[in-house]
Amino acid sequence: MTTPNALFNAVHAIGFELPTNFVSVNVDSSQLEQLCEKLSPLFERSKLKHSQHSDLQLLLGLFTLHHEKLLHQLNAQQESLLAMQRVIDGSLENKHAAAFKSPLIIEFWLTMHLWLFVQGQLEMDYSLANDYATEASLLLVSFTPVSADELRCEWNESFYKGSNILKEFAGGNKGIRGWLAKVFK
Repeated sequence: MTTPNALFNAVHAIGFELPTNFVSVNVDSSQLEQLCEKLSPLFERSKLKHSQHSDLQLLLGLFTLHHEKLLHQLNAQQESLLAMQRVIDGSLENKHAAAFKSPLIIEFWLTMHLWLFVQGQLEMDYSLANDYATEASLLLVSFTPVSADELRCEWNESFYKGSNILKEFAGGNKGIRGWLAKVFK
C-alpha cells in the first residue's frame, strides 16, 4: 500500500527546503510536489525491496538514477529545446520569456538540488559533487540567464546545506531536542 507522497515526506524529513533565492530557474513548491509524486512509487518499492538501507541511502540511489535518466534526455533533446528557447526568447520580452521553461529543464534543476543535498548529508566527497555540478551547469547554461559558474555554485550550495544540517543536528548540547525544538517552532 502506498503512502500519499512518501517521497515528499522523506525529502522534508531530511531537512530539504526548496531553493528560493536563485534566479537561474523559477521553481515553486508545486513542482517539487510533482517530482516527488512522480518518483514516490519507485521510492516506496525501493524501501520494501531494500529495507536494510536507510531512507537517506535510498534517496541517494533514487536521485542518482533519476539524474542519469534526465541527463540522457537533456543530451538527446538539447537541440530541440534550444530551438524552442530561441523562439520564446525572440517572441517575448525577457521578463515573460523567463516564465517559459521546459518541464525537463525544471525537473533537472530541481533533481540536481535534491541529489547534491543528499550527497552533502551523506558526507560524500565534495570534489565529486562539484564535478557533477560543473558538468550539469555546462549542459543547462544555455537555458538560464546566469553563467555556468553561477549555476554550479547554486547547486553546490545545496550540497553544503545538506552537510550543514548534519552539523546542526549533532552540534553542541542541542542534539535531537534542539533540532526538534527548531522544527516545531
